Amino acid sequence: MSGSSRRRTGAVAVATAVVAGLIGSGAFVWQGTNAAFTSTTSNGANNWTAGAVTIGDDDSSQALFSASGLVPSSTGSKCIKVTYTGNVTSAVKLYVASSSGSLATYLDVVVQEGSGVGNVGDFSSCGAFSGTTVYSGTLAGMASTTTTFGSGVGTFAPTGSGQFKVYKFTYTLNASTPDSQQSQSASATFQWESQA
Repeated sequence: MSGSSRRRTGAVAVATAVVAGLIGSGAFVWQGTNAAFTSTTSNGANNWTAGAVTIGDDDSSQALFSASGLVPSSTGSKCIKVTYTGNVTSAVKLYVASSSGSLATYLDVVVQEGSGVGNVGDFSSCGAFSGTTVYSGTLAGMASTTTTFGSGVGTFAPTGSGQFKVYKFTYTLNASTPDSQQSQSASATFQWESQA
């Protein structure tokens, strides 16, 4: 056998020995690992679902007032029930979403929020209503100062579905309304917003 063939055969033998040694030691390590005590624990599938803040009122999106033929000192009041049907603790604020008309400067408005959550009474006639004043001033003033949730009024903070507040709105056409306001009008959309 030539010298180069012997070197090749020797190199193959060394390589074979190295591979056999690696396989043998791997099997030994695997056997050692396989024989160890083990334990695991898990808590099952984790899930996340967002809560919901939802409110509605008892007027079916109808206007509280549609008053005409007003003269200085004309007045009127109505109540509305605002119900929370969300499932997380929330804050509810009242503000003016939109308004127009020059008569708003002379319409005095008082908004009262019912005492406690679940104030009872006849909402259409405000029977048995009791509450605290959350706004008193002109309609124009309310429309310029309460325009978003952040500047809204009220303390309603429901903690669960089905809780409600009653709000009483009273308007009076100011006794000093000038003749220039004859046949003039005012319009406003009151909006409640819930945030959590």
